[in-house]
Amino acid sequence: MHEHDFDSLKPWRPFTTDETARLEVQWGRLTVLAKGLWGTTNENLERQLLARVPEIPPNFGIADLRKLLYLASLLSQPRPTFVLPMRFSSQPIVVGTKRFTTWEARVEIVRRAIEFLESSS
Repeated sequence: MHEHDFDSLKPWRPFTTDETARLEVQWGRLTVLAKGLWGTTNENLERQLLARVPEIPPNFGIADLRKLLYLASLLSQPRPTFVLPMRFSSQPIVVGTKRFTTWEARVEIVRRAIEFLESSS
């Protein structure tokens, strides 16, 4: 494949200021949701996993949770360290008989929140 063949596959265009502003708002919302849902410590994650229903921050719905689930699922996948050299707590989170990595716990909390909202609608 030549460069011009690759370029013809997708109609490339400049990224606009409006698109940048919209993405900043979306990322900001997801950041607020993530911090509200997961907290900042493993203890916060344990508390959410022990709860019958995760405590969902106000003003967020299923669509927001699905976006967060998608991102958290991507980050929970194993990858070579040179691809994403981020260090996370290696301390497992143990709830009952289940063991979670930090990202597995986050994915599970979002999954449970979505399940709860879907069942209550």
